[in-house]
Amino acid sequence: MMRKAIIPFMVLILAGFFAKAQEAKQLTGKVSYISAQHVYVRFTSTEGINVGDTLYVESRGKRIPGLVVVQRSSISCVTTVVGNYSPKMNDPIQAVLKPKATITEEKKPVPVPEKPVAVIPQPTKPQPKLTKEKSRLYGRIQLASYSNFSNTDVKNQQRMRYTLSLNQENIGNSNLSFDSYISYNHRTGGWNTDNQSIFNSLKIYSLAVGYNFSQNTSLWFGRKMNRKVSNIGAIDGLQFETRINNFTVGIIGGARPDYMDYGINTKLPQFGAYVSHEAKGKVGMAQSSLAVFEQMNGSHTDRRFVYLQHSNSLLKDFNLFTSCEMDLYQVKDSVPTNTLDLTGFYISARYRASRKVSFYASYDARKNVIYYETYRTLVDLITDNATRQGVRFRVMVRPINYLIVSAQAGYRSRKGDPDPSTNYNFFITHSKIPWLESSITLNVTKLKTSYLDGLQYGGNLSKYLLNGKLYSSLSYRIINYNFLNSNSGINQNLAGCSFAWYIMKKLQLSMNYEATIEKSNIFHRMYWGLSQRF
Repeated sequence: MMRKAIIPFMVLILAGFFAKAQEAKQLTGKVSYISAQHVYVRFTSTEGINVGDTLYVESRGKRIPGLVVVQRSSISCVTTVVGNYSPKMNDPIQAVLKPKATITEEKKPVPVPEKPVAVIPQPTKPQPKLTKEKSRLYGRIQLASYSNFSNTDVKNQQRMRYTLSLNQENIGNSNLSFDSYISYNHRTGGWNTDNQSIFNSLKIYSLAVGYNFSQNTSLWFGRKMNRKVSNIGAIDGLQFETRINNFTVGIIGGARPDYMDYGINTKLPQFGAYVSHEAKGKVGMAQSSLAVFEQMNGSHTDRRFVYLQHSNSLLKDFNLFTSCEMDLYQVKDSVPTNTLDLTGFYISARYRASRKVSFYASYDARKNVIYYETYRTLVDLITDNATRQGVRFRVMVRPINYLIVSAQAGYRSRKGDPDPSTNYNFFITHSKIPWLESSITLNVTKLKTSYLDGLQYGGNLSKYLLNGKLYSSLSYRIINYNFLNSNSGINQNLAGCSFAWYIMKKLQLSMNYEATIEKSNIFHRMYWGLSQRF
C-alpha cells in the first residue's frame, strides 16, 4: 500500500490495471487503490461517467450502490463509499452510463447482463441449490519495498512487504468459497528477528472458508469482515446469514483480533446478531441495518452496544448515509449497570444539482480510526485527527470540460478543547491541459486548532506516456505549521515523483520517491512495488 505521506499524489496516482469495457451502456472497472478517505477505480475509459455519478458493486447476484464519483480523469475515478460497501483491492466496479436521450424521452433502467437477479422461490417449491454456480478465481500478488534514509545520524531503514489476496468463489463449481487477504513485513537483514510476535509482521486481514446452503443462506468460518456490520471490523469465528424476502438476518460468534498486533486472541470473545432490510426504487435503493453486540475480555463484559446504519439513494442525484452507536453497558463505582449512551454518530449527504455542480455535507462524531498498515507522517496524522471529526461542507464545480474546482470547510468543537478547530481546503484540477495532454492540480489547506496554526499548499503534474502504459507524476508542496505557545514548528518543503509502468495487462511496476527538505536536514523516502493480478 502506498504511504499516506504523499497526500497530493493520492488525488491522481491511480496504481491499477486496465479493465475490459463491457457493453456501450455499462463499464466495468477495478478498485486500484484504497486510502483513508477515498477509493480509486480504474477503467479503460471514463467517457460517460460524471462527477456525482453512483458506481455499483455486485452482492449475491444483485447490483447495489457502493461508490460515488468525486473526481474523474480520462481513465480513473476518485470515489467515496456509500452504504455498507467495504471495498477491497481489485473489486469489480460497474458504471451504468445514461443513454443519450431528449428531455421528453422516458428514461428506462439499464439492464445488468452479467448475472440474473436472485428470484425468491415460491412457498410451494424448495430453495434452489447453488450447484450450478460457476467457479471464479481472482486475486493479486505484490512485492513492495519501503526505504528511508537521510543525512542525519538516524539509521537508514528498508522494509519489505509481501501481499497475497486470493478469492475463490464456488470452488470446483461447488458451494464452497474461499476469501483471503494476507501481508508479511520484515526489515532487511532478518525475518522477524526484531519482533517478539509473528503477528507484528504477519497481518491477516481476511482468511475464511464459506459454504452456501442456497442462494439466500450462507455460513463463513475464519477471519472475515461483514459488510452488514463493517464497523465491528474483522471477526474471528462463525458468521451465519440468511435472507427472507427483503430482510437479511445474521448471527456472529467468535473473537476480536488482538488490539496490540492484530493477531489471534481467543481471550477477546464477541457475539451478536443483526437484521437488515433493502428496498428498491426507480433510481436507487435504501438499506437499513440494526446490530446488537457483546464484546468481552476474558469472562468479563468489555462492551455491549447497538449499532444502526442507513443508506439511501431513492431520490434522484441524492445520496444519504448515517450510522450511530449506543453503548448499553457501563461500570460505575465498580458496579455494572445498564445504560443507553450515544457514543458514535455520523451522517453524510451528497447532492448533484447538475452535471457541473455538486454538494457534500457531513457530521462526524465517531472515534478515531486505527490504521495497521498505512504509512503516515507527523503532518498527515495532525491533519487527519483535526479534520476527520466535526462538521464538513464541500462544493464541487465543473465550469468547463476537464476543469474541476472544489472548496471545503470544516469545524470541530469538542469538550475539553480550549478552542474550536477549523480547516479549509481548496483545490483546482485541469485533467487535460492543451498541448501537454496532462493533468495538473493545485491545492491549499489551512488548519487551525487549539495548539497549532498551519498552512500547506502545493501542486501536482501528471501525464500518461507510451499510449497509456506509463504513468508519471511530479509534485511539490510547502508546509508551515506553528505550534501555539511554543517557538517550535514544522517547516518543510516536499518534492516527489511517481511512475507506474503497466508492463502487461495484469502486471504493473510502481515507484514513488519523496524528499522532505528542512533547514539543515533532508529525509528521503522511496517505494517500489511489483504487482501481478490473476
